[in-house]
Amino acid sequence: MIDIIIPVYNTPLNDLERCLDSILTQSFDNYKVYIIDDGSNEETKLFLDNYVNDKDNFIVKHIINGGVSNARNTGIEISNSKYIAFVDSDDKVEKNFLKEAFDLIEDNNLDLIIGGYHEIKDDEIIRTRLSLPGLHVYEGESINNFLKKLLSGKTNDNNKEINDCPVGRIYNRLFKRDSINSLRFNTNVHMSEDTLFMIDYTQMVKRIGIVDKVWYNYYINDYSISNSKDKDKMISRINGFIDEIKVRMNKEEREQIKNAYQARVDKANNFINEIKDIK
Repeated sequence: MIDIIIPVYNTPLNDLERCLDSILTQSFDNYKVYIIDDGSNEETKLFLDNYVNDKDNFIVKHIINGGVSNARNTGIEISNSKYIAFVDSDDKVEKNFLKEAFDLIEDNNLDLIIGGYHEIKDDEIIRTRLSLPGLHVYEGESINNFLKKLLSGKTNDNNKEINDCPVGRIYNRLFKRDSINSLRFNTNVHMSEDTLFMIDYTQMVKRIGIVDKVWYNYYINDYSISNSKDKDKMISRINGFIDEIKVRMNKEEREQIKNAYQARVDKANNFINEIKDIK
């Protein structure tokens, strides 16, 4: 009923085991896990093969290194259940994630249900990101209010329920497979590719729900690709993201959405300036 897609590239084994073990504790058992090994080293490959050896619902596919977007796309292609969840290999999920998300998406006829998450550093919760209490559904014209928050990062009177819940990520949520259709992650962009996916997905669906339940634990690690200290590489990746945003912005006819795209570009450019200022 639910496919969980986990891209892996040389994740430290303790973190990887923590991630996989958290899925084993789920209170919902109608799921399959597709681990996409993106050209990892032999130690990681051996660990994964041994881990899934006695688990019929855990599948490992070893592929040539092609980046996280390619790995996620591979997972979409080889999986086939009604719903899809994405999990990063160094994070973990709460035990009620699949059960609660499944019930909400089914009972409310949603294309997507989004929960909240903890940010964790040095094994301590440093921030919890949640919507306002309750289930909030965006449909029809109100999906534009969701999209404006996704693009600009800002709430207003029409989407204030989203609060601090991150809508541009792809974890802490459950997608309906039929709604994904032929949409795939952009393999030419190497930063915020999940945001691009969410921008496109949002404009393809009918009903999105957001709920104030913590389903995910996001670990801030020094080895994470998002924490790269190579300034030139980081700036190049951000510029690639900006270029893709501008493609969408130039096609947009709705003035409010176009302005929200511009806010996203401005935010990315500010990030570049911050990186340049790092000594």
